[in-house]
Amino acid sequence: MAIWQVDCYIVPKERAIIDYILDESIYSWEMSNRSWSNIDFLERHKSWSDSIIQYGLNDETCIQFDYKDGLVESVRCRFDLRSLSKNMLMDIINYIEANEGKIFYEDKIYAPRFDEIVELLKKSSANRFCKNPIEYLDELYESGGK
Repeated sequence: MAIWQVDCYIVPKERAIIDYILDESIYSWEMSNRSWSNIDFLERHKSWSDSIIQYGLNDETCIQFDYKDGLVESVRCRFDLRSLSKNMLMDIINYIEANEGKIFYEDKIYAPRFDEIVELLKKSSANRFCKNPIEYLDELYESGGK
């Protein structure tokens, strides 16, 4: 993941019952009978792994489907804050909603709502980096990487 990206998971709504979860089973779509349709707002690209189907470039905004035994095991989404447009964000939010998912980021669950996701992105370290890379790196250095 690049420093300018917010890296999160799209998780099944039925597993995201509470707002704060640490159990890794939340990522799994294995038991879901979801039929993932092709994404028409991102171009399909080859992934580094044969078990991953990827839409968008890895260091830009992208959605990755990790397959295991022919079933979607997890769905990862990366938002490139250098170039993310409102239209792209809305396309992703609508896609998540249509597939009955929620966003899991830093141990918290977020509904696929524009205002909620914008707040998540604004509070991210990727946003702090994009706003002022030198200041962000200075803070990182001063904190010893913590």
